[in-house]
Amino acid sequence: MEKRKTSDYRLLLSFLVTYIRPYWVAVLTLLFSYFSVTGLTAVQPMIMTPLLDLVLGEGTIFSAPADTGPIALKDVDLNNIGQFVAQYLHLGEMTTWQILIYLSVAYLMISLVLYLFSYGSNVLSAWLRLKAGQDIQQDLFNHLMSLSLDFFNNRKVGELITKIRTDTSQTVEGLETVTRNLIIDVILAAFYLVLLLRTSIQLTAVVGLIAVVQYGLTWLIRRPLRQNKQIFLAALTNLQAYYQEIFSGARVVKSFTAEKYEAGRLAEILVGYVQTAYHFLCTNNLIEPLVMMIKAATNVAVLFFAARELFEGRLSVVGFGLYIYVGRIMLDPLGRLSSTYLLAQHTVVSADRVHELFLQTSAVESGAVQVENFEQKIELQDVTFRYEEEVVLQDVSFEITHGNVVALVGVSGSGKSTLVDLILRFYDPQQGRILIDGVDLHQVDLTAYRNLFGVVAQDSFLFNATIAENIAYNQPDLPYERIIEAAKIANAHEFILRDLPQGYDTLVGDRGVRLSGGQRQRIAIARAVVRKPQILILDEATSSLDSQAEKLVQEAIDRVIKDTTAIVIAHRLSTILNADKIVVMDAGKVADIGTHAELLTRCEVYRYLCELQFGSENLTTG
Repeated sequence: MEKRKTSDYRLLLSFLVTYIRPYWVAVLTLLFSYFSVTGLTAVQPMIMTPLLDLVLGEGTIFSAPADTGPIALKDVDLNNIGQFVAQYLHLGEMTTWQILIYLSVAYLMISLVLYLFSYGSNVLSAWLRLKAGQDIQQDLFNHLMSLSLDFFNNRKVGELITKIRTDTSQTVEGLETVTRNLIIDVILAAFYLVLLLRTSIQLTAVVGLIAVVQYGLTWLIRRPLRQNKQIFLAALTNLQAYYQEIFSGARVVKSFTAEKYEAGRLAEILVGYVQTAYHFLCTNNLIEPLVMMIKAATNVAVLFFAARELFEGRLSVVGFGLYIYVGRIMLDPLGRLSSTYLLAQHTVVSADRVHELFLQTSAVESGAVQVENFEQKIELQDVTFRYEEEVVLQDVSFEITHGNVVALVGVSGSGKSTLVDLILRFYDPQQGRILIDGVDLHQVDLTAYRNLFGVVAQDSFLFNATIAENIAYNQPDLPYERIIEAAKIANAHEFILRDLPQGYDTLVGDRGVRLSGGQRQRIAIARAVVRKPQILILDEATSSLDSQAEKLVQEAIDRVIKDTTAIVIAHRLSTILNADKIVVMDAGKVADIGTHAELLTRCEVYRYLCELQFGSENLTTG
């Protein structure tokens, strides 16, 4: 447990050093501000101590006794601090009203400077929190986007959103608060402790004992608080993931009239969330009443023992008043330090969740070979791939020659889309290898390699941006003429100008919801071809379209693949009758490879697929 605890705090320190270090000038300024706030906070009440002598009518502190001389700083305690201040400010040369006015003005000036430093430190710390949070989120996003697809397949989107937003913010805010409190409250507590010790060791022991009790109670509550925080964050993540999923799938919910069903699911999730939130808040809210109870006990104890010291002559009347005051205010930094300890537990939980994402490693690592052109062929050699224990592909071998159109056909689940994912190197095969122009994909730079491809998926995802921005995705400086040219190739230019109110500046909505399926596919084709890819992948691009939309999309596809290498996953076989090579997949294996005419004569799987779509009397023509 101690090793784990040390590791947690090292993690916090690592975050602090890594993400605060770039702003070291601001950090030094903030530290100076913290120390200034600390010093002014300590001096502020002490500046008024000579007034206690005036109010209590003693009037003896404004001049040093002739036989002792001025009080040295090392000899200051609560019995003589008023005299020390009076001597330092030369109050003995003033009248009572002058002293009152002088000290009041000094107090107000110190307070003004204190509040200015406090405001400045708050503003600067807020800026640092935002900048450090921005850096953590940026680094975390970059790291997550470098991971392979299997990571995203096994995570809920809402979970990732919660961790990248909520947990990073809580980590930075917790670090800043903990750092500030450790600086200010430790120094203040030490300052007050020295004054108390110099005045009365017995009284200070009472305050110290109460502080130990306060820390002990805090230490006891830390473990359930931390555990409940972890459970609470998990429940919050689950709730946010549900909202993300349902709002993204609102069309499906309404199509199946599942509003009441989803309301019931939400009710169950909310019950669990409320229970965990309630347990967490019950534990968390123990802190304030504990602190209040300890403060009340301290007030009584300090008053009782200080009165005894006064009656026995070990405290002056002024010292008695100051001891009660300092004994009480000393508990404020001590209380905040206890809260800081508990806040550190909260921060550790959030930092752990962020760190867990940073520890994720990609199953696919980029190589160093820059492949910027495709000149010969892509080879799959005895490729075998498993999802966990399920064999999806087994001993698959074939070639994709430069300039050819290669079609992948087979029933659903035969491994066609997985083949494309392996060719794009979203995953690596467990056995066998894939080569491009003789170079193993493990050796190639992934960015350069994937830039060779343009991809059009069955359900093409569009971003909630304009038509032009979707077509020019990842190329913000692309000339407008190139966007229009790509739209024309994709059979999209006409409907963009005719049907959309703002033309190329029309927002398509979340996931392209404002467009029809055929329109989305044509925008996706334009997005793929605007890059002028050397290899085009079409993953069942027409399977979900009606006849008219399919015709328009197919015309666009025929135009696009004419001068390029194409890999086509075909659900409708009529779209690939003229392919240079058709690879027939069956249960994760290659059943046969050939042209349409060749496969009809010798491949039972292909003939069966054709019969399903064309009927036995139309096999030769399709």
